[in-house]
Amino acid sequence: MYDETPARTYNLPSPVDLQAMLASLGIDHLVVDPMRLFVIFRSAVLDLTVRQGDLEAADVVTLAVLDGPPRSMETGVALRKRLLEQLAPSTGTDWIDDAGR
Repeated sequence: MYDETPARTYNLPSPVDLQAMLASLGIDHLVVDPMRLFVIFRSAVLDLTVRQGDLEAADVVTLAVLDGPPRSMETGVALRKRLLEQLAPSTGTDWIDDAGR
């Protein structure tokens, strides 16, 4: 599944260590550079890019679905929502969608 849904930008009320958060949840990820990582979630690959801060203290990030699970009816929007539902409790902060402002 290729997702044509555009990347979404999220503001984090307090800085988040993205690598530590993903590791604590057992979510596989690959660091691309100091500002970007790929998240492997539900057989999908999501691109998480820091727009403000860095991977150890992210304040603003974008999240895009690069590739979804084959034969899945789950949309990119649903995949992002499920991932954020898992991340929010572990970060102790809300992921505020810029589009919702």
